[in-house]
Amino acid sequence: MPFCAYAEGSAMMGATAVSNLFMLEYMPSAPGDYVKVYLYALLLCRCPELCSGVDAMAEALNLDAETVLSAFSYWEREGIAERLSDNPPTYSILPVQGALPARQEDDDVYTNRSYNKQLQALMPRTVLEGHELAMASDWLDVMHLAPETVLFMVKRDVEKRGGKLPTARTMFKHLNETALEWAGAGVTDLKSAEAYLARTGVYSQTAQAIVKRFGLRRAPSLDEIELVKKWIDEWKLDEGAVMAACAETVKGTNPSFGYLDSVLSSRVNETDEPFRRVKTLLEHLGVSARPTPEQIESLGRFLDMGFEFGAIEQAAIQCGENNQRRFEDVEKRLAKWKEAGAFTLEEVQEQRRQQKYYSGIVTELFELAGVEKRVTASDIRFAKVWTALIELDAVRFAAECARGSDNPVKYINRLVQIWSAQGITTQEKAREAHAAFEAAVRKGGKDKKPMDERVLTEEDFETGYYADIMNRKRAGE
Repeated sequence: MPFCAYAEGSAMMGATAVSNLFMLEYMPSAPGDYVKVYLYALLLCRCPELCSGVDAMAEALNLDAETVLSAFSYWEREGIAERLSDNPPTYSILPVQGALPARQEDDDVYTNRSYNKQLQALMPRTVLEGHELAMASDWLDVMHLAPETVLFMVKRDVEKRGGKLPTARTMFKHLNETALEWAGAGVTDLKSAEAYLARTGVYSQTAQAIVKRFGLRRAPSLDEIELVKKWIDEWKLDEGAVMAACAETVKGTNPSFGYLDSVLSSRVNETDEPFRRVKTLLEHLGVSARPTPEQIESLGRFLDMGFEFGAIEQAAIQCGENNQRRFEDVEKRLAKWKEAGAFTLEEVQEQRRQQKYYSGIVTELFELAGVEKRVTASDIRFAKVWTALIELDAVRFAAECARGSDNPVKYINRLVQIWSAQGITTQEKAREAHAAFEAAVRKGGKDKKPMDERVLTEEDFETGYYADIMNRKRAGE
């Protein structure tokens, strides 16, 4: 029991002194509940019997214990309270006049005390902890924003939110992004900040309109706003032109700022070589639409494959002649030319000349062999091989020999292989060999079987084929 103490109930009749310095320097920027805690703490210093701890103080002030602890932490950072123990928590109230200078020597946070107080005053219902104050200090020391610029930035953000502020950590994360953006744009003082916002206001509004046009329910990102800035500042497009281009994005699966950027790029660069070339290809295809970013990209892919533009143009011309209107059709035709090793216009024309030449040969051979069908790419490949192995007149004779067989093309192919293997290349030698063959068949007394009934080799032709015929004859076939 103390030697002397106030009588029970006398605290109600007494008075608690509050420093004018506290009311002038500390109270204006402090949250209201924190001021209540501090004033009650002063009362407890005079009348400790009124309260036994944090819970009792919270009950007396109609607050929760967490708010009371947060208030003491706040006054600790302000340098007018000191924590003495943790369990249970106890505190000492420090003199306002002498506590601040000592705290300033040990804590970097207090080097910007006036700045921190003004930040706190802008958000009276949000308590700024050491993490937020350290971040705010970086805006000054690292990003080199002036204090008045930061305060302007924070005030603007608070007003935009209409007083409904998130947690301090969440809000400062967003503010830090803004500070980085401003620092990157060269904003330092208040004047440059106002000028920057005047410019970016149009960017932000346009970006928001685009997001709404895309049917999205979110705010535009900083990167998206930067794209709008490029369209307006560098490409000299107005908001109306940008919004009109949004109609082109319906061609994409997922409309996006990136796709819109491609659309606008094609419009701005209509005089560029890729745009003009794609437009030329579309004209050959019989398409009157504007070149799309995908078509410009496809042209780049064709060129990367090694094709000269003249060859690509020829592919579009041929597709148009065949009523094929898509870039996919052009790509398929180019793929065939790539297999044939034709990449230039001259190579393509030569390849086409050869196709026409060999197509005529196949047509003639089909007539000689009695074949009635459309000439295919496979038939043309056969003709190229046949004429490479033996002379054309010899191939014509093979076609005559194949007339009436079940598979004339196969019959011709086997005759050419056999004659070539025997060194027979001319029509004269082929006729002699075939006459010898027919004589051998007649000598055996059996009509010849079509050669395409089996796969023949050179050895078969010389021996086995005749042996097979003789065996069939003896068997009574």
